[in-house]
Amino acid sequence: MEIQDMLKMMRDPLGAPFFPVVFQVLLVVTWVLHIHFVTSAIGSSAYSIFAFLNKEADHLRLGRIAARLTPNMVGLGIVTGIAPLLFVQVIYDPLWYAANTLTGFWSVTFIFVVMGGYSLAYLFYLKGSKDGRLLWSAVLSLCLLCFAGWVMHALHAVSIRPEQWTYWYAPGGVIDTRGVIFHAYDIPRLFFLLPLQAGLGFAITLLFVAWYLRQRADADPVFLEWTANLGCRIGKTVSLLYGVAGLFWASAEGPEFGLTAFIAVLTFGLSVGLYLFFKSVDKQPIQAGAKAIGVWFAALLLVAIAREVIRTISLGRFDYSVANYPYIIDWGSVLMFGVTSIAGVSVVAYLVMVIYQAGLSADGTVSAKTERFGRIATGLLGAWFGFFLLVGLYTALFLQQ
Repeated sequence: MEIQDMLKMMRDPLGAPFFPVVFQVLLVVTWVLHIHFVTSAIGSSAYSIFAFLNKEADHLRLGRIAARLTPNMVGLGIVTGIAPLLFVQVIYDPLWYAANTLTGFWSVTFIFVVMGGYSLAYLFYLKGSKDGRLLWSAVLSLCLLCFAGWVMHALHAVSIRPEQWTYWYAPGGVIDTRGVIFHAYDIPRLFFLLPLQAGLGFAITLLFVAWYLRQRADADPVFLEWTANLGCRIGKTVSLLYGVAGLFWASAEGPEFGLTAFIAVLTFGLSVGLYLFFKSVDKQPIQAGAKAIGVWFAALLLVAIAREVIRTISLGRFDYSVANYPYIIDWGSVLMFGVTSIAGVSVVAYLVMVIYQAGLSADGTVSAKTERFGRIATGLLGAWFGFFLLVGLYTALFLQQ
């Protein structure tokens, strides 16, 4: 059987419930949010460990803030990771399920690795960050989070190389169902996407934290200026390494898919652009927090597009295209997705508004408008749960024959 025939036979026979290209766009956009929180979690975790080992007063103070940010970032990374995963399963189901079969042991272990990383990060923040105890939990948490990133990287690397699946499944004609081998990986790409983006994400976070906290009545201008300057220094240093890693990524994976120049130009351009941004704000970095978030998300969007281009080119070798994925518009599914999105985004928006406003007030109060919006958002969520319960009851009572 030819590879292109195999890929087509492995697709969902019912097809996608809506235009497949729409899911592809949503995949790219939601991945930006996911990778921001994931890498920022790794960056804040690494810095908190450094701060408690350094023990200098300003570093310790900022290290406690970073320790508090870490479990929050991990939680947001988990929540925002659900969306791109679902979109992958809709339009790239042959790739996702084949990769999970070939690396099945680590796919299952991944869940427990993330649980352990989150729990240990929360343990350190709650019980150890005040006086520096339980630093081992922060170190182990960082190791687990990085390993989780490695597992996802390996799964993706396997998924875009369908020409190797048969050999990996039965090397030498002997079937291997253990799922314990990492069949494919690209160290320069991983280094670019994980530790270096973690450094840049943390630098951006420092600029935003300094900009945000400066609005408090009890703000410490000297400490916040020091925090913003540290973010600029980290950003300028890591952005240069970002470009070097990008060139190595281009030389390692580029020739395989004929994208050497594309990856090199994109990553080097991102490196130069980010360096010039940090250079342009280093005189007054504390004022650049809001703008920094916009610049960083734009950079991550370009990285997300590059990932999708590589996947598209790889599958194009076997006549697999999202544009040609079969679909039957299912308005029931579309409606359910839309209602779920509205309810979920409303609740998340309410939480963000509460956190933002409470952090700026001395007594943690929020505005009356925010409270009204919160009641609407929680009402939508309650209605959403009720709707799903009714659908389940209807299915169980009337559709099960």
